Amino acid sequence: MELNAAYIRRHLPGIQDDLLIEDLVEHGVLQSFPAGQIVLTDQQYIDYVPLITKGGVKVVRHTEDHHQLFLYFLRPGETCAMTLSSCLKRETSKVRAKTIAETEIVLLPVGRVYYYTRHFAGWNEYSLQSFRLKFDSILSAFEGMAFAPLEERTASYLRDIANISASKEITITHGALAEDLGASRVGMSRILKRLEEAGVLHLGRGSITLSSLQG
Repeated sequence: MELNAAYIRRHLPGIQDDLLIEDLVEHGVLQSFPAGQIVLTDQQYIDYVPLITKGGVKVVRHTEDHHQLFLYFLRPGETCAMTLSSCLKRETSKVRAKTIAETEIVLLPVGRVYYYTRHFAGWNEYSLQSFRLKFDSILSAFEGMAFAPLEERTASYLRDIANISASKEITITHGALAEDLGASRVGMSRILKRLEEAGVLHLGRGSITLSSLQG
């Protein structure tokens, strides 16, 4: 696993500027994380901005009353808009990020982010695209909470995780799933049982196996 220009072009297709890629190779740190590892915590001072090149990351925010709000997934080629925002405003992190599969991330020092913002139009385009994508994701999540049935949101959420991890089997508890989707554990267990009866998934001990990766 080596960080070079070919790796960046292949895994970060939104970045194509030769000089920018050269600087990323020089200053970026390519690191691998196992599934289930927290790579960013809320209230943490941000030293690096993550550029996802393999696997996937779940980003959540904790409210003042200790509830958890799922915001979006980060897929290969993407970066975290919330982390970028906190970085540019020189604030501590407002989100927590956790890998949902074995994940490779290019860790970009915040000093280079400031430099890129001033010197590389290609970086600004990449950043703006990240903000647009994640704003749409957050909007969709809140629209789902307001209008979509929980059963539909649960199936869609599980398919997203399965597709990112490239596996129909997902290691997750009913409680964790309920927390991510803003439901009670009892209510989530009922939803999962109905989905199992409909043939959408199979419930195991600490795991859920989808019948299909398609909706």
